[in-house]
Amino acid sequence: MNTFDRFIRALTWRTSQIGQFALAFAMFIIVANVFLRIPWNPVPGTVEIVELSGAVLYGMGIAYCAVMKGHIMVGVLVDRFSLRVQAIVDIFTTIIALYFTFMLSRELFVFAARMMSRGYTTTNLQLPVFPAIYLVAIGFVILALVLIRDLIKAAVIAIKGSETS
Repeated sequence: MNTFDRFIRALTWRTSQIGQFALAFAMFIIVANVFLRIPWNPVPGTVEIVELSGAVLYGMGIAYCAVMKGHIMVGVLVDRFSLRVQAIVDIFTTIIALYFTFMLSRELFVFAARMMSRGYTTTNLQLPVFPAIYLVAIGFVILALVLIRDLIKAAVIAIKGSETS
């Protein structure tokens, strides 16, 4: 489990770096667009580039957010239960999240393949849209791996009563 956990942490860190690069790129394009608008013409396709960069940022960063427990959790009631009961609740909620994550990633792969076969591109720059959709789908697959890791941890706690033996 320790090797799997280290692999998940390293993988999510690397994908979050891709998302960070997409954010920095989008910020650079926005700033360049603002400064170039005054003396010359704005950067063509700024909105398209920022939209695609935002999709990459979201897709590549969601799994790292889950690893770092950066998402919103409401545990007012569950935190009052014993560790074993909390783990059982975590098992149920993680299974539900895993189901929806699997369905979403599968449909994103189907949607990206459809966009690729149709040759769908952005309006002004004619950039293909499917690579960004594939990156979001890959991000959700990595999120599913994080959820599987969390499910295993919760199962160990539910069985043993604690995370360590």
